Amino acid sequence: MIEMEAEGGEAEIYFPNGDWHIAKVINQNGHSNIHGSIFSLNGEMIKENSVLSLDEEGEIRAIWGNKGFVITRVTQSSLKILVKENSTGEEFGFLVVLQSGEEFKEIKVNQKKSLGYQFHNVEFSLKEEDGDSLFVKKGTTYRFNVQTSQEFSFSPYGGIDVENQSNFVSSEKDAFVWIENDSVMLEVPIDIYNNEIYFNGEERLYSKYTSVKPHGFEEKDTVTIPPGKSVFFIEQEWRKRQVSYKLSLTNNRTGDEKNIEGKWIEVAPTGKYNVQWQD
Repeated sequence: MIEMEAEGGEAEIYFPNGDWHIAKVINQNGHSNIHGSIFSLNGEMIKENSVLSLDEEGEIRAIWGNKGFVITRVTQSSLKILVKENSTGEEFGFLVVLQSGEEFKEIKVNQKKSLGYQFHNVEFSLKEEDGDSLFVKKGTTYRFNVQTSQEFSFSPYGGIDVENQSNFVSSEKDAFVWIENDSVMLEVPIDIYNNEIYFNGEERLYSKYTSVKPHGFEEKDTVTIPPGKSVFFIEQEWRKRQVSYKLSLTNNRTGDEKNIEGKWIEVAPTGKYNVQWQD
């Protein structure tokens, strides 16, 4: 039996001889065969989404977004079991079933439930791919068919989905799971100037979901509509801001620090626009 903490770890097992193979790997919850990928020792995939087994040297992997393991048979008489961090909120266990002739043996691996993490701090920085960029979006189109010339007032930033939108993104699978119920608000940048990031206390919820707030432009504009048929649309200037972040968490069990890296991306109108008439 192998006991693992929720943070994961590695165990190595030695055998007196190499006359055995991995017949299957069983999930203790439901006692069902675990599916995954099978590789040769040089990393070549042999099978994908298959019932896990291994006759010779090689590797089997079952990696989900919130738990998983890698079992490597390095030599005929040794086995390495690497267990990933368990962020499911539940215990995880599996059986590695070994077979030699008609004889079967089991390696039982139990992984504990995580005690979770606490938010410590966040740092924002500018990497080469970060910064501000401008782009143009087509706004609302207005169509008229009038007998006499008249004035028309409109909101340059009216319409659907014309809002300040921002979100945190990360390629790390557990980037949001640890503090998703803690409603952690992070102070986010309000400006970038000369490669410096500026703040003024504005906050966003650290979440995998998009945060939306009003754009704040309330002014109206007025144009003169000519007689007959006419069409114009609003050409809006928008800004995309991308900044790197490093979120630091503290493990409730060990006190160790865990870092999560990603990007904070904000898309918002700048307040500049043009009225474009169509022929």
